[in-house]
Amino acid sequence: MSVAASNDDSGPDAAAGSPPDSSLSSQRLRFRPSREAEARLLLLIDAFSHKQRGAIRHLEGRVKLAKLDFLLRYPRHLRRVLLAHGASGEEVASIDPNEAPLDTRMVRYRYGPWDPSYYAVLGSLIGRGLIDVTPLARGFGYRTSATGAELAASLRSDESFAHLADRLILLRRYLDKSGATLKKYLYELPDIADAAWHEDLT
Repeated sequence: MSVAASNDDSGPDAAAGSPPDSSLSSQRLRFRPSREAEARLLLLIDAFSHKQRGAIRHLEGRVKLAKLDFLLRYPRHLRRVLLAHGASGEEVASIDPNEAPLDTRMVRYRYGPWDPSYYAVLGSLIGRGLIDVTPLARGFGYRTSATGAELAASLRSDESFAHLADRLILLRRYLDKSGATLKKYLYELPDIADAAWHEDLT
């Protein structure tokens, strides 16, 4: 099963006969789900939604999801946060701090890093029955369905996703914290704390 989604833009970029506004087009693309984002979020949610001691667990809320996804996408910041919170140099040795961020850049919003495409990506995964959403005491919890877990296992067996699988192991081991705690960790990074609202994060 593919995690690809069909995405038609119903509105024109510009009036007929005029060149498209590249800036506007770029902004619109930020709200579209991509194959890479769908695969990455499916793997992330699956890593944090396995059963634990017989109980069903969820990835709790979009704040936590966004913070974990930021670290997954930004190797330089992931390495720094892991070292600051318990991981050894040997464990993070395979994370290249000079590697470019995955996918499009995230932006600084009120609660830290955010990707405007999350609503579309999550909607796509939910609509195809790959993840389930459960109301929690505060917000919503996300977990892979049986079909989603099967697809995630297939993706992990693909060599092209090996680096994500390795990072997710470290995220689960050292950074399975609340969204508020993860936000605090990220605000310890000058690049995040000093960024202006809506600024692309590097």
